[in-house]
Parts: sequence; structure tokens; C-alpha cells
Amino acid sequence: MRIAVILALLALAAAPPPTTCGQRDDYGVALCAYQRRDFAEAEARFRAIVEKNADAPETVRAMYFLARTEMKRGRFDEASTLFIRIYALDAPFYRAWSCDYLLGECRKAAGKE
Repeated sequence: MRIAVILALLALAAAPPPTTCGQRDDYGVALCAYQRRDFAEAEARFRAIVEKNADAPETVRAMYFLARTEMKRGRFDEASTLFIRIYALDAPFYRAWSCDYLLGECRKAAGKE
């Protein structure tokens, strides 16, 4: 029984993570880079979406993942600014995607709490 449990855990560990890679749109490519932990590429692609498509529906999601990418890169002040901007653009999204918690984590990491 013990060996079966160990083998099952090893099989789970070897399974590839879920991914959205394969999408051809700008957001899908940026999200794929984020999932692959290529944060420099993800940052550049999400930033391009945010700067180019201020009124497009995917912009708030791109802004969210840009903020998350900034957090991964240790840029907590930049991430905080993006979370505040998300709140100003779409307060329901801000609440639904737990941006308040992430903003608090940014402030804590930056020593501003």
C-alpha cells in the first residue's frame, strides 16, 4: 500500500502543469510566458497590451498579470500602482480577483504596512 501511494505521488509530480500555451492572441502568448516563468517576456507582452489597448476587455486581466509579474520580479511599488489602477478601472474585478490582498502583500514586502 505504501509503495502504491509513493508511486501515485510521483506520477502526480511528473504531470505537466495546466497551461494556456498554444493561444495565438497577444494575451494568450503573454499568459503562456507567465506560466513558463519567463517573467521578462511576460512583462513585456502584458505591458504592450496595457499600453496599446486601454479600452479592450483583456486589458484589466493583462494589467492584473503585469502586476503579478512585477511582484515576481520584486517590483512591489510598480505592482501596487497597477493594483490601484485596476481598482479605478474595474472595482468588481479588483474584488473578485483578490487584488486587495495582493496590494497588501506588495505593501508588506515594500515595508509600507
